[in-house]
Amino acid sequence: MSEFYIRPIEETDKDEWLELWSGKHGYLEFYKTILSPKTSDATFKRFFDSDYTMWCAVAISKQTQKLIGFTTYLTHLSTWSENNYMYLNDLFVKEDCRLKGVGRKLIEFVYRQAELKKSEKVYWCTQTFNHRAQILYNKVGIYENFVQYAKDPDYKIEE
Repeated sequence: MSEFYIRPIEETDKDEWLELWSGKHGYLEFYKTILSPKTSDATFKRFFDSDYTMWCAVAISKQTQKLIGFTTYLTHLSTWSENNYMYLNDLFVKEDCRLKGVGRKLIEFVYRQAELKKSEKVYWCTQTFNHRAQILYNKVGIYENFVQYAKDPDYKIEE
């Protein structure tokens, strides 16, 4: 029997979500990233705003009724499909709750949402150093041989 359950995030989850998101030993710390409280607040608000196709699901401990993990996901158009794609944007499980199936169940929740929203594809990326997550990802997904790039913040467009 599972020691946790998955459900869509609720507005009353904000403080606990923020702790997992930006607190000590949280998601942003894992990725050595700092975001402004304004950015984190905007992210949380988007989960409940119908103008955005961004959502969040949380894993809840049955024993404590506290958040132990979350995933964020969004849909977008693709030039390669008539249907939307779903991007699994973030996935995080508290360190003391890892290796208990929480991450897998959060991913499966996103898979079900993709089916409901008729998204043709679910995909995500991770840091090359996140080997523990890659073990899970190789069980629930396939490696697609893509390399991700981002604009260099110092890049100047020539006039």
